[in-house]
Amino acid sequence: MISAIDLPSFSDAPPPLTASSPDLPPFAAFGELSVLHRPVTSIVNPAGISIGGFVSIGSGAVIEALVPERGVTVEIHDGAYIGHGLRLTAVGGVVIEEEAMLADGCYVSDTNHVYEDVSQPIKRQGLRDGRRVVIGRGAWLGIGAVVCGDVRIGENAVVGARSVVTTDVPDRCVVAGNPARIVRRWDGSDWVWLPDGGEPLR
Repeated sequence: MISAIDLPSFSDAPPPLTASSPDLPPFAAFGELSVLHRPVTSIVNPAGISIGGFVSIGSGAVIEALVPERGVTVEIHDGAYIGHGLRLTAVGGVVIEEEAMLADGCYVSDTNHVYEDVSQPIKRQGLRDGRRVVIGRGAWLGIGAVVCGDVRIGENAVVGARSVVTTDVPDRCVVAGNPARIVRRWDGSDWVWLPDGGEPLR
């Protein structure tokens, strides 16, 4: 097994924000040994965002907790790793559980735009409510993955690069495509590829 955690690296970006940084946004929580890499694109309502310990969030992040009166609606738990260019939007709640890993350019949202009133521009119709996203413990979202709606990504599940997920993903499986389908599954003793392009999520 190869680990790149301790490899030397170079960047001309400013040092990342940490719990001791005087200019750290006023998050609900920001755990020890966590880093938020700069430049940061946008943090909306930091009081509604809780970040655990030993979390790494890449540069260019957009994190939005859009309903302040609901308190904390974004939770990023201990040991989560998030690559560069995250876009995360929460109305009801988004939870990224322990040790989950999101590659660069992921989009995670529990909402989208209401569009059904054809007499009004979509941007005036508001956002959908009543939904929640959970990225399960130890899960991995590949580069550019999209998770949107009322969705749970299972424990140690894999979402392939550029895949679009709008339905729950079971624990310990691999999904890929748009819409995402289960292409590989842990059967209790081994990983098994599914025939015929996999099976749809339900």
